[in-house]
Amino acid sequence: MEDKAMDQTLNIGTEVTLAAGLTKHIKIGSIGLIRQVRQLMKGKEYNFSFCIGRDKWPATEDRPEVNWPEVETTYKEAFNLVLVEGLSDEEYERVDENGIKELDGLLNRFL
Repeated sequence: MEDKAMDQTLNIGTEVTLAAGLTKHIKIGSIGLIRQVRQLMKGKEYNFSFCIGRDKWPATEDRPEVNWPEVETTYKEAFNLVLVEGLSDEEYERVDENGIKELDGLLNRFL
């Protein structure tokens, strides 16, 4: 029970497993953090998994231009905001299929 109280004091929430041997803690959502994440993700209407590795889409009559590498970078910034330990580039590249599913839903509690 003391560990849980200490975690809450340090703003540490639940754990997520992103790959074998890669476990991260999610921050407890404060109003300030929620505002910061919402501002960063404003206008990003696609899931994280959809934007991985895509090229830029030029604008058409039906949709505006989408710069997928920029969207992916924005997601990485948001993950670094909500994960206590952050996510290094090396760790990011190691994230497996289950970890991608975890990351897809990770920001929902902040949005």
